[in-house]
Amino acid sequence: MRVFAAVLPAALLAGCVTIPGVVDEDHLERAAAAVSSDEGFAGLAAGAVEQTSQHFVTHAYGAVQTARIAAMAETAYSRIMVDTGLFSFQSPAGLYNIVVYADADEYHRKTGEAGWSDGVAAGRSVYSYEGPGLDAALSHAMTHLVFRDFIGHDNLDYRWVNEGLAVYEESKAGQPASGGVAPALPPWPQGWQPLSQDTLVHLAPASERERGTSAWFRQAGSMVRFMIERGGRIGFGQFLSGLRQDAAFDKAIGDSFQGGWNNFASFYAAWVTAQQ
Repeated sequence: MRVFAAVLPAALLAGCVTIPGVVDEDHLERAAAAVSSDEGFAGLAAGAVEQTSQHFVTHAYGAVQTARIAAMAETAYSRIMVDTGLFSFQSPAGLYNIVVYADADEYHRKTGEAGWSDGVAAGRSVYSYEGPGLDAALSHAMTHLVFRDFIGHDNLDYRWVNEGLAVYEESKAGQPASGGVAPALPPWPQGWQPLSQDTLVHLAPASERERGTSAWFRQAGSMVRFMIERGGRIGFGQFLSGLRQDAAFDKAIGDSFQGGWNNFASFYAAWVTAQQ
């Protein structure tokens, strides 16, 4: 799932939605011949439906399917807000776009994405396709949009947090808007050794091609999960606020998890111990 840099200054997110679903204030459920794209991707075919909800403008085929996808997106958004503790963040930037193609063939043909891709976040939009993995794909890509909007700048050192959070939220697809519970992680293989802090920060994979099998993605997701579930969602939200200020990991962690971890090294050591 490739992620393009945001076109506008980052700052989206709103409060948690207690009851996800469609907020169709203008009764928008109209046919759309094409969809504007942040990356110039070809839009949906004539007859597609556009549905506005609280945080998204969703484009898909069929009124029932589009309403279902809009509700799915709102649930995923709310789950992300709960897990990140970013309830109070408000953005003047407007709504996200969700574009869902009919199938993988239309998605790959119109976006030009690699065959392994199941979704892409571009600018303020998420592109994916109908299928059993749609909820997970939206959850992953949407997390990238939320992270970029909140942080407001690109820092490659933060990529493990961005990807780890996206992997964590993808694993929670299907869980309720109130946060739900992530599935249990399988044990590490025999003889497993954790990647070092330096490797995690500076040697991230070039793409997400192997995000389902890569040790780097698995460790990033596990570390973010540990930070959220052991350190607390409020602390994690404060940690993200530190990154938004472009703080080093030591300061962001020490300021956010007082009484827990003093710096990146102590957090990493605690995570490693918990894996044994």
